[in-house]
Amino acid sequence: MPTLDRITIYPVKSLDGVDLTEALVLPSGALEHDRRWQLTDIDGRVLNAKRSPLFHAIRAEFDLAARLVTLSIDPLALAARVIPGVERLARLAADTFPLVPGPDGPCGWLSEAFTTAVLLLERADGGFPDDREAPGPTLVSTASLEEVARWFGFDLVECRRRFRANLEIGGCDAFWEDTLASPARPDLPSLFDLPPDLPADPYADLHPLEPREFTIGEAGFRATNVCRRCVVPSRDSCTGAVTTAFRDAFEARRARAMRPDVDAAAWRTLYRLGVNATGHSPRSVVVVGEHTEVSSP
Repeated sequence: MPTLDRITIYPVKSLDGVDLTEALVLPSGALEHDRRWQLTDIDGRVLNAKRSPLFHAIRAEFDLAARLVTLSIDPLALAARVIPGVERLARLAADTFPLVPGPDGPCGWLSEAFTTAVLLLERADGGFPDDREAPGPTLVSTASLEEVARWFGFDLVECRRRFRANLEIGGCDAFWEDTLASPARPDLPSLFDLPPDLPADPYADLHPLEPREFTIGEAGFRATNVCRRCVVPSRDSCTGAVTTAFRDAFEARRARAMRPDVDAAAWRTLYRLGVNATGHSPRSVVVVGEHTEVSSP
């Protein structure tokens, strides 16, 4: 049976995550403290790893009870010198800061790292998700991460760091999570031996199945879509080194690994991994080790 094996939240968007044994589902459907804080420049433009590979060189450790973050520069990034401008980060010593919105807290340290004035924004309920229609957790199976890691020759830990999912499900096959967001219809007519009076397009009046609801323990969720991916997974999570032809290779492998019980017709691109979801059991708690049950399509 599919089981919740890991919970990871990312308190400051684009910085390192925190592994938990349990997490509270907020009224918004998000996990407490996930993407609660976001960095912008002084003009309000979002600072994230999509736009600045320098994020890969920054290590962050969080004490959420005390609302503190400790920032440092990864020695691997300094040694690799792959990221433009990374060598100037060597002068930044590790330091601990309060997580307070505005220009204070870690913003002076980060402003020096990015050579621009930085602000920290906070949104306690719902945070700053990429998918605003699904502010809940992202979900992926361990088997999917293991398979993608095999494609590119890196380990499971690195694959987790690249794809940054909140909930990791064990006890299921690779890409099982696709069936939550894009289930295939079991009643599609066969294209073989079609009767002559069938319309030219026998699928024209058939609508795709709705994404499915699922529970983890007592907490209820609804899948919304299979996550579109950005440039971040193509880079080494510590050095920023780019994996050559990452997206092309990923999509080619993804096509060969597509499950028959998944309808990917509406995806437009196969550069997708994991599922966006939203919670609908506010104030419930998800706990590592709880079983996952899926509603019938």
